[in-house]
Amino acid sequence: MKLMSAFSLKIFLFMFSVLLAFGCSQSNKITDSWVNPDATKESIKFNKVAVFGLVMKTANRKIIEEELCKKLVNTISVPSYKVVNDDDISKPEVVKAKLSEQGFDGALILRLVDIENRESYSPGVYPSYYYSFAGFYGYSWGAMYNSGGTYRTDQIITAEVNIYSIKSDKLIWSGETMAMNPNDIEKTIAELSESVKKALIDEGLLERQDY
Repeated sequence: MKLMSAFSLKIFLFMFSVLLAFGCSQSNKITDSWVNPDATKESIKFNKVAVFGLVMKTANRKIIEEELCKKLVNTISVPSYKVVNDDDISKPEVVKAKLSEQGFDGALILRLVDIENRESYSPGVYPSYYYSFAGFYGYSWGAMYNSGGTYRTDQIITAEVNIYSIKSDKLIWSGETMAMNPNDIEKTIAELSESVKKALIDEGLLERQDY
């Protein structure tokens, strides 16, 4: 899959062990996005992009950044852990200086926003007494707390992806995604890339023929 050529980096994108990967059809959809009104296809043609996975554990950061870089096929993309060490990753001015010194003109940042455990109830197959008032009422009165259904807990993950121009120090595009029940990093990155690509096309930053 190729993303980004309006960015000379055909942009794609995003996320994390427990955080990367949701197999449901509802997962990895862009739920909200913003595009800089001054952004054009030409102004965001990046040549060298730094990819950041802002999570607490270094091991997870490396996995996220490596997977994201695999999707940036038409540009030089570099995981941030190869540019910025753990001591400096929390220092914005140091990070920016390193990127400028090493010739980066674009940056992609993935950030975990929230992890929520959500419980839901499923009644299962409705037995015959459900389909008449008297039948259901009689059953309910006799078995008030014995539902026969099942409860499940889903993990809902919200993440944010931002694309910046290092030269202008401006945000080009921002998107938020929500996903459920992480399980496979490569699949999650691929699904997220498609969602971001579609959003960028819809917002006029990529042409369909560019990927």
